[in-house]
Parts: sequence; C-alpha cells; structure tokens
Amino acid sequence: MKDIVQILVLLLFMGCHVQEREHTEQPFSQYMGYGHYQVGFKTIFTSDITRNNVPFSDWSGKLYPLTDTTEGRKLPLHLWYPSTQKSPLLSYAHFVDLIVPQTPQEISEATDSLSREIYKYQAEELKGEAGFSNQDLDTLMQLTTFSSLESNPGKGKFPLVIIPNGSSPANQSVLSEYLASHGYVVAGLSLKGEFAHVVDASTRGLETGVDDLQFALRELMALPQVDPKQIALVGNAIESSFCAGLASRNKKIKALVSLEGGFLSNYEQRILNETVFYDPQSLSLPILAIYAPHPHISPDHIQGLIYSDRYFAHFPEMSEFHFLNYGLLDEYVPNIIGEPRGDLQTGFKTAAELILAFLDAQLKNKPEGLKGYFGTSPSKKLGKTIDTLFVLKGHDPAPNISQVKNLFVVKGFAAIDSIYASHLSAGNNAPFSMTFYNDFRNWLAWKKDPLYQYRMRLYKMAVESYPNSALTHYRYGYYLERNIKMDKSRQHYQKAHILLPDDPNMGTSEKRELRQVLEEALK
Repeated sequence: MKDIVQILVLLLFMGCHVQEREHTEQPFSQYMGYGHYQVGFKTIFTSDITRNNVPFSDWSGKLYPLTDTTEGRKLPLHLWYPSTQKSPLLSYAHFVDLIVPQTPQEISEATDSLSREIYKYQAEELKGEAGFSNQDLDTLMQLTTFSSLESNPGKGKFPLVIIPNGSSPANQSVLSEYLASHGYVVAGLSLKGEFAHVVDASTRGLETGVDDLQFALRELMALPQVDPKQIALVGNAIESSFCAGLASRNKKIKALVSLEGGFLSNYEQRILNETVFYDPQSLSLPILAIYAPHPHISPDHIQGLIYSDRYFAHFPEMSEFHFLNYGLLDEYVPNIIGEPRGDLQTGFKTAAELILAFLDAQLKNKPEGLKGYFGTSPSKKLGKTIDTLFVLKGHDPAPNISQVKNLFVVKGFAAIDSIYASHLSAGNNAPFSMTFYNDFRNWLAWKKDPLYQYRMRLYKMAVESYPNSALTHYRYGYYLERNIKMDKSRQHYQKAHILLPDDPNMGTSEKRELRQVLEEALK
C-alpha cells in the first residue's frame, strides 16, 4: 500500500511539473501572422554512437561534469511541426529548461535551475553588463508560446528547416513556431565543440559542427512528417557558417539563410576556405543574406560565390542577436541584450516574413511572396525596416570532376575546351576551381597524358582563370617546358616568382619550397 501511495504522489508531481509549462492564454508573439496550422513541439533525444560525448560548458569555458555515462555524443533534436490539434500552449520556461539536459534522465529541477542560470548569464554577456534579475527571468518564464507539447502532427510530408543555436530551443523558438505554422518541420539543435558543449570558432570546430549537422540531418530525414527532398538551413551568428559548411558538401540542402550571420564576415570566410569542401563551385544553392549594421559584416565577403543566387536584405534597426527571440523579449525585459536601434518587433516580424517568402520560393515552388521583395526596382518593401534589397544572380555550375573525366574519356580534351569556352562566353571567367585543376592534372598524370600536352592545355585555362596564383603559373610553365616551349615557359616561371610573396593561397612552407624550385628553373 505504501508503494502505491508513493507512485500516486510521484505521478501527481509529474503532472504538476508538466502543467506548470502549459498555458491557455494568448502567446506573447501573437502578432507574428501565424499560418493556418497549430504548432506541435517535441524533443527527440538522439546520440551519435560513432563519437564520444562531451561535457556541458558555458561561454566562459567552465565545464560541468558528465552525469550520463552511456555511449555516444548526445544531440537532442527539438522539433516544431505543423499540427491540426488545438492543445494547451507551453510556457517559455519549457524551452529554457531544455538548454542543459542532453538525455530524458537529466530533466530535473536541478537542470531546470542550471538552464535558467545559463540563460541569465548569456543575456548579461550579450548585453555586456550584469543586471538580468530573477524577476526578469520569472517574467519571461511565464510567457505563453505558440507551441503545444507533442500534439498530433498534420497529415502529409513537409519541408524541413534546420536552425542550429547553442542554446536550443530557447533562442529560436518564435521563428521556428512561425515557420511550422506555415507548413514546415523545423528542427533546432545545439552544435558542439570537439571537447565541450560550446562550439569552437576554428577550422576544426567548423568540421566538428558540420558533423553534428550531418548526423542531425540523417536522423531528421527518417521522420515520417519530413519531405527528404526539400531541406533548408537557417543560421544566425557563427551557426550560419556551420550551415554553409554542410551545404557545401551535401547537395540535399536546397536553400541557405544567413540571419545576420558571420558567414558574411572575412574571418569566417577564411575559416570556411580552410576546409576541404568549401569553394564557389561547391556552394551552388540559393542564399538569403539578412544583415544589419556591423563593422565586419558585408555582402562583399560572399561576392565570390558566383554559382549561387544571392538575395540581400539590410535591416538598419536590427542587430545580430535581436533576430533571435531577444528581439521580441525586449518588450518584457527592456534592453535585455542592450539598447535597440529601432522597432525590434517590426524588424523581427519582417525578417521572419522574408525568410518564409524565400523558403516558399525555394522549397515549395511558390515564388510570389519573394517577388514582393525582389521583383520590382526599387522594391515596394524598402523603407525604415529594410533599406537595401538586391540580388546577385549566379552562373550555372560547370560539370563536376567525375563528369569531366567521363567527357575526356568519351569525347577527348576538345569537350573540356568547349565547356570552358561556353562559360567564358556566359561571363564566367573561372568555371573550374583551383582544386579541380589540381585533382584533374593528377588524374591525367596516370597513363593519360604521357607527353604533358593535355596538362599544358589544362593549365592554360587555369592561368586565365587565376592570373594571380603563383602555383598556377609555375605549373603552366613546367608543362610548357616539357613541350619544348622554353621562352614562354620562362615567362610564366618569372611571373610565378613575382607573385609568390603575396600569394594568399599558399602557406609559408609551400612558398619556401616553390621559391627554391623557381630559382633553380630560372638559373
């Protein structure tokens, strides 16, 4: 009898624990213009058993000991999805309390408390000063969201949108609810670093985060509500570059949104360019770049992505993290992450509407909404909220290296000449990447070009496309020399020697080695 009473008390406690997160009043974001779907929410606790787990950490670097000893890197997936069931709405506390737990067993009052402390700490860090009070926190925790816990999903399959954020699901919930109400399955997850919960802003860190995204994508594509052929990524801050990293190597991604992301910075472009897969040819999907005043963010930094249609929108009254939930929560905790530049509510809503229009155009073949922004010049959408709108159209990408190899085998090198010429006539002066030239020359070297003639023709194209590359001029000079074209060979050796000191694509040791080779060749 005593055991039965204890079980009843436990069940009653658990019921109260859930109920305190369910509200019936209007959501705090009710003015967002939600679609005709209700929104369900659930968390799927997944584990990548091919990799080791890492401890939770905060932005300061403090580590929290692992409490879970099971195998695998823990990656909870937080889902907002279209639902036809009207159910009690969750409080914002439900999302905040999921910042820390990595398994169902870790959900407790202790992790609730730590999650809320982390949330407070991050808000103060973003603002640059202390002062986020317990009263402020309580105010936000009691707000009502537009999500219902595990309500029945709508019928059919829906496009998938992944929105990573380090404090998922607390920071991207409003945008996720908005998109889900318009017929998208939206997934949030916290990407992690190599050794701890917080991501690393480095090449290794980017590769680690891309692995997390790839694992999440594989899990999400198996869900019955997800259309596996229609997938987009949305990234704010550094997460935008993680999304670009995945898109550069996974052609299942059909669209990318940089939401005031570091993707438009020179620093994060340098990190991306240090990875193996990232180059203009590998990123040939539509990109929406929403940006705000920032000294290091500029559309100029993705000018080189010439195979992507790039849509740009500048929001002068917004800032990086106001595009997250903070932009709407500022109404309840004024200056929550600093003094705003203008009307945050309108800016946030307008950005969400633009993202929806872009995704509808790319994933649902409904371009009408996007034409409302970019279909006329000047756009009717220009004003106080958006002061700049423009599009850079991309070129059609050249065939990939496997297709080029096949062309060479079937039709000979003349087919490659023809492809190169057709792209030049279309205005694309560099249809093949430097990586392509290197890999294709290596392939030709194996019994396909004993007289170096094809490689000479190949690197004639390369120096035309990359006239400032010392290595490219050296290789062209070398192949000319093998074909007894000595005067022309020497000219390109000399050009390589001149370009070498300032060549940004070569490291110090590479330059030292090439300098020795050139000095020998020019004797």
